[in-house]
Amino acid sequence: MPKRPCAIAFTPDEATIICGDKFGDVYALPLLCSDGNKEHLSHIETDKAGQKSHAAEDPFVPSATLRTVHTQRNQETLKHQQNQKSKKSVKNTISFERGLLFGHVSLLTDLICVPVPRSTTTNLQDRTYIISADRDEHIRVSRGMPQAHIIEGFCLGHTQFISRLCIPHWNPQLLISGGGDDYLLIWDWLSSRILHKVDLRKLIVDYFEYQYSVRSDQEQEPTVAIEGVQWNGPIAVSDIFAFEVKTVSGGLQKQVALACEGVRGIFFFNFSEDGTMIHAGTTTTAAAITALSLSSDHNCIAYAIGSNEGITSQLDSVGEGESPKGTSIGILEYDTMKGSWEKNGSLMSTINNALGSIPTDMDEQGRLYGSESFLHSLETLRKRGQDENHLT
Repeated sequence: MPKRPCAIAFTPDEATIICGDKFGDVYALPLLCSDGNKEHLSHIETDKAGQKSHAAEDPFVPSATLRTVHTQRNQETLKHQQNQKSKKSVKNTISFERGLLFGHVSLLTDLICVPVPRSTTTNLQDRTYIISADRDEHIRVSRGMPQAHIIEGFCLGHTQFISRLCIPHWNPQLLISGGGDDYLLIWDWLSSRILHKVDLRKLIVDYFEYQYSVRSDQEQEPTVAIEGVQWNGPIAVSDIFAFEVKTVSGGLQKQVALACEGVRGIFFFNFSEDGTMIHAGTTTTAAAITALSLSSDHNCIAYAIGSNEGITSQLDSVGEGESPKGTSIGILEYDTMKGSWEKNGSLMSTINNALGSIPTDMDEQGRLYGSESFLHSLETLRKRGQDENHLT
């Protein structure tokens, strides 16, 4: 790709890849090469091979000479060029077909391709839309291919970057968006209307205070004043998943799982028919979550933890099968009888023992070198001078 890809999605027929890059452009790429494209690619590879062999045979001769170069710095550069024996390597050309669909004027962060039924009473095909988000708080709703250049509307309500978009499969007209704001937004994106707002800051602060008070009770120490440990840092949503789980009565409960960068926990919400989300519980992890994945049957959640840092860095509780340092994998399974997500400690231990110890460089406090910029990079999307608060 010309620029680094940052978001990817499939069209409903799973024949085309929609890919967005850091420059803000969105491209369409075929999943499988056609016969005509294969012949075109073979010619490209032949031309590239010929260019490389031709470059190896011809010596490199700089166009400048000592008569045209006068400054000492340029003369030194010319000497290095004269000592170069061969031409520079030929720049690689794009060797696959791709089509530019549209672009953002800002850094693109996430995109979704979603089909919406036109009518249940007609035989018209579903209309496809591409929903994309960027660093400048914009959610753009575009038509699907081949009319992706047509903008249907914008969902405007965020004040910080948007990092994640999620469409519940049970209602494709709903959209859940989150990013650097203190809240989640639930949209009727076809009409660009906000249905519900979820206060994340209050949820995380309450969770942090509860965990701290539990830890103090377990150690049989007097609880320290909450003002001394209260968190007032920025929020960055890293993952959002919407799914359905079975209940004891045999029905289905709509739920949403959420992870935030630097937070040692996964937040679960029950999703109601009117688009509201009610906090259903939080699962504590040994370290900050770096990745979250949902199984196809929606009964298992796998997560990766790879840093000792985070909002709840003062909490030292470690679950069964988890490692407080380095990188490890966690497994959550839904318990229908309890109606909650529980850790599978034995499976976690088996997986992490099979993976072995992943080498990581840590300082004397057990923190990964470069983890804040490498494992937790969403915060770099925040514009400078905005919400530069830290853990106190």
